Amino acid sequence: MFRDEAARFNGRDLDELYRERLLPDASHPHPPPPHTFHCEERLRGRRANVLQGLRLHAEVLSRSEQMQVLFFCRAMAELGRDGHLVGRTYNAPAKWRRGKGRVTVQLGCCYNYAQDREGNPPGILPRERVAGMPPFLRQLVDTMIDRRVLRPSERPDSCIINFYSEGDCIPPHVDHHDFDRPFVTLSLLSEQPILFGTEINVAGDGEFTAPFRLLLPVGSVLVLDGNG
Repeated sequence: MFRDEAARFNGRDLDELYRERLLPDASHPHPPPPHTFHCEERLRGRRANVLQGLRLHAEVLSRSEQMQVLFFCRAMAELGRDGHLVGRTYNAPAKWRRGKGRVTVQLGCCYNYAQDREGNPPGILPRERVAGMPPFLRQLVDTMIDRRVLRPSERPDSCIINFYSEGDCIPPHVDHHDFDRPFVTLSLLSEQPILFGTEINVAGDGEFTAPFRLLLPVGSVLVLDGNG
């Protein structure tokens, strides 16, 4: 089955890929209620749950749906690698370094992670061109709403696809306030940790310690809101 799904996306040009649709698994049950979390730290001079607003939804997508999303994302990255994606849609590091080696595909809006060579500050760059949100990913959002993972008012209108090799990560950060909350993270391929806390310490290249460590199961969706 998965070989057939891979064949759907292999060798597609951009127009063909934007005509692809997610094929929802009608037999997949609604996910169980989300997990919420508690970790007290001093926040702005008071004790507070720094994970308030964080919720983890497990078993959101069936294995078939996960594979469809994975193959779609890989096809987008291949188009980017071959120079077929507009502007700053695709980005790969010039030189791999542990903790700073991930490949990204930005859809819907261009986000500047740090001040660039033109002097643009971190944040959304509305004049920079990137590819729009494809119907495939919009349908994925519809599926999350239908399965009560997201509320209709929480619908994302942009997406960053991250491709990690072993040792890659996103360094400690506070998500930029150019973006509305919540943030939504879908995890595929392997179970990996995400760290939280008012202080996250660097233990080495791509290695960090923090007050709270959460494993993200394959096929899970993490919704980050509130203090989280």
